[in-house]
Amino acid sequence: MMIKDLIHCHFNDALHHLNQANYGSHLMVIYPDLDTLRELYSNYIHKQIEDNNEIVLVNPFYETADSVRRVLSEKFNHGMDATKYEEENVLMIADSLQEYLGNQPYKYFKQSLSNCTEMKKNGLSVLSDLGAYNHRYMHDDLVDHESSLSTKDIGVPMKGFCLYHQKDFGRFSDEQQQKLIKHHDVALKMIKA
Repeated sequence: MMIKDLIHCHFNDALHHLNQANYGSHLMVIYPDLDTLRELYSNYIHKQIEDNNEIVLVNPFYETADSVRRVLSEKFNHGMDATKYEEENVLMIADSLQEYLGNQPYKYFKQSLSNCTEMKKNGLSVLSDLGAYNHRYMHDDLVDHESSLSTKDIGVPMKGFCLYHQKDFGRFSDEQQQKLIKHHDVALKMIKA
């Protein structure tokens, strides 16, 4: 089924959409595989921290925080030291299962907002893989969660990127998929090159 308002694009177009997103934006990215996602987030994170003076929060699901650090360090071995950025509190990496469904929901998000204000950063980018909800078979909860989110009027300039593996997105009913797409400012489905 072809879903209305879902933009099919290649890697460079998806990265362009992320890099051009304004504060207050809420985008959905459906990715085909982990390698494509890694390429996308590593390019995006580097630019936001280095060029745009932002704080970035990453909530991976299909990989560990250590593997995200490794990807960032390998991708930019001449300038991206993920551990250093974490120590400076401009990069936070927290497992999405714990961040959204753990004992202290939104712990790292709240800390990122606080850091952004205290450090006088330009804004906050949040990249969240929402596979945790599928893992727990909480499809309706995720649709409700996404519908309640707003990246506007939270006191800090923010851009939110909801990341879905295409297999996870395919588990939603057509109606749920349409609700998720409509709630986002832009919904992208990355095509594997």
